Amino acid sequence: MATLPVVPAVDSRAGRRRRYALGYAVLMYAVTLVYFAQSVSAGQFLSGGYDALSWHRYAATGTDVVLFFTLLAAGLLRWHGRGRLWPFLATLGLLVANQVQNAAGAARLVSLHIPLGVAMLTAAVVICLRVRRAGEPRDGSGEPRESLERGAAS
Repeated sequence: MATLPVVPAVDSRAGRRRRYALGYAVLMYAVTLVYFAQSVSAGQFLSGGYDALSWHRYAATGTDVVLFFTLLAAGLLRWHGRGRLWPFLATLGLLVANQVQNAAGAARLVSLHIPLGVAMLTAAVVICLRVRRAGEPRDGSGEPRESLERGAAS
């Protein structure tokens, strides 16, 4: 009688962590693209294309929405997938900076609005460069934390 080969069980937490990390990465790339579109529409407005201001305003609202979902994905990655904390903190920082950016734009504080926008775009690009590491477990190894604790107890 033939027996089936033993296949090790896939860690469901590692699978969740990978899915959440992929979702976080996709959303973070979207945030970066919207930030880039914001800089283009701001440049068009400052060059005399006053219609670009309405697109700039719509994209600001879109950025808020995408950042909220990115924060949700980062939270799921951290607490449900047992991932790292930095994606959540980085996204929260961008969300707070985005609110300051919106307020500065609404108040026509161009001397704050433009440099903050450049800093936010730079931060988003840096996060995108590190986004591949977002799905690693908290301790940095490929093993789930529970199996490391069990191995140390043996």
